[in-house]
Amino acid sequence: MALLRAFVFLATLAVAFAPFAAFAADDTQEHLQAELANAFAQLQGAREQALSIQADANASAQNERMIAILKSESMRERQLKNTANANALDEIANSLADAARKQGMTDSRNSLAIANNQITTLLANVDGNLANAQMMAQTRGRWDEWFNAQAQADQLHQIGNFIATELVQQNMANDMAIGAQRASVAQADGTAEVAASQGMAAAELLAADTVLQAGTLAGISSEIDGENEASDLIGQATVSLENAEAQAANGR
Repeated sequence: MALLRAFVFLATLAVAFAPFAAFAADDTQEHLQAELANAFAQLQGAREQALSIQADANASAQNERMIAILKSESMRERQLKNTANANALDEIANSLADAARKQGMTDSRNSLAIANNQITTLLANVDGNLANAQMMAQTRGRWDEWFNAQAQADQLHQIGNFIATELVQQNMANDMAIGAQRASVAQADGTAEVAASQGMAAAELLAADTVLQAGTLAGISSEIDGENEASDLIGQATVSLENAEAQAANGR
């Protein structure tokens, strides 16, 4: 629109100067005063046109800045969402890791309880058989059976002690290790997802700043272009007026 107005103004200047070129030889006072009045009118028109051009340029600059602000705000909202998502993922990962550790401890305690029940049941049967063998030995003289039952009881008690110490401890340690491994995996996955979300948030923030800066520069460029265009119009009209004033002065 501004270029169209400038074109029309220049065309008007050309038309206005055409009589001046055609009647360059006409240096009467009346003609010179008419040319001077026409130059004043052209300068006034150029000033009005310059104000319109600058107004359009300022409006365009404001529009560039507003669009940049809206885009930047939209990107900042996405940045905040990605940051919030990263925080939520971090909390979820920590919760899963804690749950895995607790499950490992629960499994360990269950292993201990199961082993204790098995040992208790086993030794209860052994001790019951030993008591029966002892009674039979005392009442019926079956001392061999009692000695044999005593040997078996001693052996099974040793086995029970082994289960209660080494095997149970190994099972408990294994359960704890499994829980710790699951916790580690949960935290590693959470850390990776958190890093990805934080990376996207940082990218959105950088993009938001870039868009805002670009909008500011575009606005400044639009204002400068408008000022230059307006200045050119006024400059051309001023030169025309100076020429007309010089012609009028020489005609006197």
